[in-house]
Amino acid sequence: MIDSKTYVKSDLIHSIQSKYDKLPSREIERIIDIIFKHLTNSLASGSSIELRNFGCWRIKNMKPKIARNPKTGEKITIGEKKKIYWKSSKVLNQRINKIKIET
Repeated sequence: MIDSKTYVKSDLIHSIQSKYDKLPSREIERIIDIIFKHLTNSLASGSSIELRNFGCWRIKNMKPKIARNPKTGEKITIGEKKKIYWKSSKVLNQRINKIKIET
């Protein structure tokens, strides 16, 4: 069985801390928070984000639609909303699938 542990922010902090032991973990956490805040603000303003060899995030506008309440069967209108679309890079897909990467 594959270990399905979720990699969380504290894991990222500990990983960076182990490589750069002179940086205090609170500073590493602060830097990570700044990066995430910047990425979040960019998406919220409608910009796309592309991190080479990792992937892209884009905003898609979802049109309004009519759906049904599964409990009552009543028709409801769902308004227009935005959704985040993620696409992994070719390099990331190759690493996940353990395909040799040509460099």
